[in-house]
Amino acid sequence: MVMGDASLYQGTYRDGSRKGNYLLNMSHSYRQRQYLEHKRDIINDLFDYRLIVRDTIAKAQGKTYPASRLLTRVHPRLSFIAKRIYIDRKKRITQWALDNITDEGLALWWLDDGCLHLNKPPQKGGDMIWGTYGFPKEDVELMRSWLTDKYGINLHILKHKRSGGYYLKRGLSEALKFSEIVRPYTPDSMRYKIAERSMFVQGPYSLSNNLQNSARPPLRGDDMVHACGNAG
Repeated sequence: MVMGDASLYQGTYRDGSRKGNYLLNMSHSYRQRQYLEHKRDIINDLFDYRLIVRDTIAKAQGKTYPASRLLTRVHPRLSFIAKRIYIDRKKRITQWALDNITDEGLALWWLDDGCLHLNKPPQKGGDMIWGTYGFPKEDVELMRSWLTDKYGINLHILKHKRSGGYYLKRGLSEALKFSEIVRPYTPDSMRYKIAERSMFVQGPYSLSNNLQNSARPPLRGDDMVHACGNAG
């Protein structure tokens, strides 16, 4: 989950120096509080105390919105990871990270930064989009090659016109293959990010209705709007 929305960092001392072990910080919009609690439960055994999800107000692009946050204490295991994925204090997609990520970790990375963009009727189908905008192109290329070599998932690298960052994209046929890998690790509150065959048969609006009648929420959320709607 560190490769997605989570951050690792050291505390800053009064003299401006950074010393000691790292801590973990994760934040999501309040609508994804259940998902953050799910991630909390996964990592809680690493600590000798109960991790607490707290509600707060976040600011982004000049706006405020309700959010939920989890902040751990420092831990040597977090420092071990940070030293292998942070270069000059910037998170990178390193070979070590890819070699050590599990299928569950991959699922959490997708649920953090990925989304499905469905075509408007009468068109059917759509795309899977993985928002790797914060990583340099060579990192995204490494990730794409790794996904192909390990899972047979073939994605295209595209450049975001406004930000200049890079992201991964492919049609729903590839999304179906990928979804079979991450589906077992996806909580009900995030199932809307999992591709279904009905997307090809009934179109996005029929799919949304189907989701509303099941345990899965309809397609919605800031993560979809920002990651998919602004891709281009």
